[in-house]
Amino acid sequence: MKMSFNVKRASHPLHLVSTTFFFFFLSLFHGSTAQNATLDPSEAEALNSIFQQWETQSAALWNISGEPCTGSAISGTGFEDGANNPAITCDCTYNSSTTCHITQLRVYALNRRGGIPEELTALTYLTFLKIDQNYFTGPLLSFIGNLSKLQLLSLAHNALSGTIPMELGNLKELTMLSLSSNNFSGTLPTELGNLVNLRELYINSLGVGGEIPSTFANLKNMQVMRASDCPFSGKIPDSLETGPSLHLRFQGNSFEGPTPSRFSKLTSLSSLQISDLFNVSSSLDLIKDLKNLTDLSSEECIDHRKYSILHKGIPEFAKIVKDLSFNNLTGGIPNALFELGSLANLFLGNNSLSGTLPTQKSEQLENM
Repeated sequence: MKMSFNVKRASHPLHLVSTTFFFFFLSLFHGSTAQNATLDPSEAEALNSIFQQWETQSAALWNISGEPCTGSAISGTGFEDGANNPAITCDCTYNSSTTCHITQLRVYALNRRGGIPEELTALTYLTFLKIDQNYFTGPLLSFIGNLSKLQLLSLAHNALSGTIPMELGNLKELTMLSLSSNNFSGTLPTELGNLVNLRELYINSLGVGGEIPSTFANLKNMQVMRASDCPFSGKIPDSLETGPSLHLRFQGNSFEGPTPSRFSKLTSLSSLQISDLFNVSSSLDLIKDLKNLTDLSSEECIDHRKYSILHKGIPEFAKIVKDLSFNNLTGGIPNALFELGSLANLFLGNNSLSGTLPTQKSEQLENM
């Protein structure tokens, strides 16, 4: 499939005939200059090559008359619109508003095939690259680290393979990185700890294993970390820092217990899902002070010998979902568990509990 973008430059002198029309022209200035500006020729060539390799075409909302930076690409609206896919956004303020650079590129869920082309490195102004849910294959090569302005990089739900390049650690402006659901191998590079602005990290089902690098202690702005369904081993790092409203998910891994006791100090923790730990010796002490916790799942993570913590005092959680199944818990069920005023859902299956259920329960308890 052959596709080309125009790269010629347009001249656009602005003549102000009289001051009467000054404010009229001023109001049209932004739209006029954006319409006259053209995409940098090297970026136009690169975009053309990328789309040819991926056998895709520009959406009708941009690339009007062969100029990519037109229509929705410069209007600032509709970038995430389903009809605008693939989509780009341009910044046309360069060289006295005669030159545009691509700042965002999205090719989402279009079942495109191919690899990650090196021509992407020509798009040096990219802050947003989202190419999820396609059939992209092959390795993620080191050149990805040259896109130093990236703030969001999402490559999830493809079939990328090989090792994760350490050069990802060069992308220090990243606030969101998603590599989930790929076929990578090896371990996580320690250089990911350089991404100090990272707020969201999605590395579930991506194929890598080994230990979580100790450099993750540098990720002090983390708000969401999902690392499930990978053969991660060793211990869950107890050095994870916390941003506001922290969400942690470690399920279906090969971590060893116990759950880090330091998690009890992550007071902004709102969602904690951990399961399938080996050599378990955790207790519910770690959650008793987590007042912001609204979602808890801890299958096969709690030592039944320390279950007595439930009798000592349980925090009042807001609309909490408590999953304590698959923990080999024994003994009776304390009345206090059923009296939590904001407990909405309780799962105790696949344990060895005995006795009878408490005769009364909170009105908020909807499912058991």
